[in-house]
Amino acid sequence: MRNPALSIDADRPTSRHVRQNANLLSDLLIEAITYLEGEEAAALVAKARKAASREDEATGDAPVLDHLFADLTNDQAVFLARAFASHSLLANIGEDVAGRRRHAEAEAQPGDERPRTLIDAVKILKGRGKTDAELARVFAAMNVVPVLTAHPTEVRRRSMVDRETEISRLMALRRHHLPADLDAEIRESLFREIALMWRTRLYRPERITVKDEIRNALSIVRTSILPAMIELYGDWTHKIGSHGHMAPLLKMGSWLGGDRDGHPGVNGETLKLAFASQSRVILDWYAGEVRKLWSNLAVSTAYTPVSNELLALAAQTRDPSIHRLDEPYRLALELIFDRLTAVSQKLTGAPVAYATGATDVEPYGHPDAFVADLTVIIDSLERNGGERLVGSALRTLVEVARACGFHLMSLDLRQNADVHERTVDELFKRAGTGVAYLKLDEEARCKVLIEELSHQRPLVSPFTAYGEETTKELATMRAAAQAVRDYGHGCLGAYIISKSATLSDILEPLVLLKQVGLVWGGAAPRASVKVAPLFETIGDLENGPAVLRQWLELPLSRTILGDRPVQEIMLGYSDSNKDGGYVASRRGVARGASALAFEADRMGVGLQLFHGRGGSVGRGGGPAAEAVLAQPAGTVQGRIRMTEQGEMIARRFGDQPTARRNLDGLAAAVLMSSERPVHKPDPKVEAAMTALAEASFHGFRALVYDDPAFEDFFWSVTPISEIVGLNIGSRPASRTASRKIEDLRAIPWVFSWSQARFMLPGWYGFASGVERAKLSVEQLRDLAGSFDFFASLLSNMELALAQSHMGIAARYMALSPDKENAARIFATIQREHDAATRIALEIRGGSALLDNQPDLAESVTLASRSVDPLNHLQLELLSRRRAGETDEELRLAIQLTVAGIAAGLRNTG
Repeated sequence: MRNPALSIDADRPTSRHVRQNANLLSDLLIEAITYLEGEEAAALVAKARKAASREDEATGDAPVLDHLFADLTNDQAVFLARAFASHSLLANIGEDVAGRRRHAEAEAQPGDERPRTLIDAVKILKGRGKTDAELARVFAAMNVVPVLTAHPTEVRRRSMVDRETEISRLMALRRHHLPADLDAEIRESLFREIALMWRTRLYRPERITVKDEIRNALSIVRTSILPAMIELYGDWTHKIGSHGHMAPLLKMGSWLGGDRDGHPGVNGETLKLAFASQSRVILDWYAGEVRKLWSNLAVSTAYTPVSNELLALAAQTRDPSIHRLDEPYRLALELIFDRLTAVSQKLTGAPVAYATGATDVEPYGHPDAFVADLTVIIDSLERNGGERLVGSALRTLVEVARACGFHLMSLDLRQNADVHERTVDELFKRAGTGVAYLKLDEEARCKVLIEELSHQRPLVSPFTAYGEETTKELATMRAAAQAVRDYGHGCLGAYIISKSATLSDILEPLVLLKQVGLVWGGAAPRASVKVAPLFETIGDLENGPAVLRQWLELPLSRTILGDRPVQEIMLGYSDSNKDGGYVASRRGVARGASALAFEADRMGVGLQLFHGRGGSVGRGGGPAAEAVLAQPAGTVQGRIRMTEQGEMIARRFGDQPTARRNLDGLAAAVLMSSERPVHKPDPKVEAAMTALAEASFHGFRALVYDDPAFEDFFWSVTPISEIVGLNIGSRPASRTASRKIEDLRAIPWVFSWSQARFMLPGWYGFASGVERAKLSVEQLRDLAGSFDFFASLLSNMELALAQSHMGIAARYMALSPDKENAARIFATIQREHDAATRIALEIRGGSALLDNQPDLAESVTLASRSVDPLNHLQLELLSRRRAGETDEELRLAIQLTVAGIAAGLRNTG
């Protein structure tokens, strides 16, 4: 059965706008299909949609639809899968456009308790007594970094995203009252875009490459994220610039091209490609801005003096025009433009946009030199005309240059600790040291690694041949070292160590990085890249503080961390969820964060936490700003990094207004969370949460790992087998060739459950944990009222429950050949789902899931209505495939249903 009904108030303005948008786009899709495919094809779509409208939303029963699908040929199934998937995408666009109107209207409303913008957050803090000097110190230390990552189950093609972006833009224009002729023109443009979308492949015929991922992400960065950052820096500089430069406040990071953990396609060449591609985007923008400044600053020395520094800068210009000898600002800007062109030639192999050709001037050696030249212009204008002559564009250019350098986004390198072990072992063997590293215990390993860092002698020799894995690792690290020389230290975000569990896991990459000059050994070792352990499993999160303590107690850690020591730690939401379930995972992350902050503070070191969140609730998803505000007090400290994965990049940053809203809200949340006082935790709250997390952990493990029939249940009732075979990501779905749950990557694990509409990783274990821990509803209500973390946990869990559809999930259960065990396991899952729903509603006194969040309830309901028919079609097609059919059209139709369901639910894990 489905969860309690999600009601929609059709008279609400947002509902009305969503309905109007959805109806228009749906009509245009049918019009396009009729125009392109003919009346008979359009009639089949209309017949299927009519049958789908008769579905019993509570049970998922749709006998007329099932009968229609059973009679389809595979070719017809492909056609209908395309139609329903396209309808689902268009429904999302209609909702998003209406949602942007809602956000715009909401932002105009005063009195919000939680600020949506950084400027609002500053006003609140000043109202609480914060002085300008105190805010300046806070801003100087802030470091807010969303990090774009690849996604093993990303299904949307860039060409489809481009179509959706244009349709969204055109729909936004219709929000205004337009003359009839202009409205008709926009409608015709919408028809054309939808017709083009219909003729565009929804899926990739081949597996996506790392190059594709870099290009796709940079397309969004170029069109929406970078413009949003520019707007924000412009506003911040103008309205709160008196509190200090904004450059350290907001930056972007990326894993694209540098995350080689389990990814055979990532290496030194992809790292170089990523940096060059990013550099081209930001250098072209700098060049365009310098060109605009050149046009504006035709200031003559005949009318105003200028600074000596500006005259010196202008004098360096090659071949100045005789007509501009009295225009030193223009001459200086010509030089700056030429030096940017030289930088682009060096880093990307081509001049910047707008350049007429190559240049032989000396390139900037570092972004700081570019900023210094711009500062000369600002200083001269201020001294000889005043602040108002400078203009916001020039100051914004400086702030963006401080934030983005020549690399645009800092790149992280990530590798598994097991690979480091094997690489270090080979280096010791080939160097003839007599050290059998893999045979050493932890204490002995740390001893030899510390010894290796105490001198400058390398282990690597250019005259020694190494194995394939070691050769690849060293080549990637050499590429990173070259990037630091080319782009500056800011180009590397951190070196992330997956599967970190011990002190030696931190020391091993330091020894490896020493071989390429990113770490210098000796009595006081130094490093030009941060090394950050990633604690992923429940056990590793619990042990993380002890590992941090061991690391910080080493004298060499202080010299490696530098004069203003800040240690970064990454917290994994995905594998901890697959390891112990939703509640234990979230509790483990929060508790680990608090313990890590305590240890770092005790050792006199700053802490920067890197939250490895996914898009789905089960992987730490949910609104980023709310997640920050729910972090334990004392853990944010003005610094935070958070991953943004796959389809969530397009959803959160796909257009400029949305990107701006999310980036601004994130910065505001970091500021507010950092100013929250640290209180000693309430022992009763701690005891209750610990009991719930432990009980939930055991409940989750009892089903997923202790039930011997569960592994076969998972592989048979979800489309995991089909997902593994799809070309929807550059990274393999599993770490090994086995079917074990522990070897499966967390993302396809979550993706499979969402496709089958269980949404199990987002709620399973909560209800059984409450029962085992013997917690009353009153206790849980008190927890939610006094503990932001628990309130956020409940809110996100309620969303996952609302997105699930146990009636449709029961139909996937019928796919299992082991009927007896499937029925038994499903009954267990159903009981847990029903109990979790009941408890969640009792805690907040609701009568239906999300009835306290009508906009979200509407979104979930509309998505379900679009996706339910695709689930019915997918079930029919999976039955055919598992009965032995191998038709290529059948495989294609299944791919289309997977893509359509994922796009409709906006969830690929």
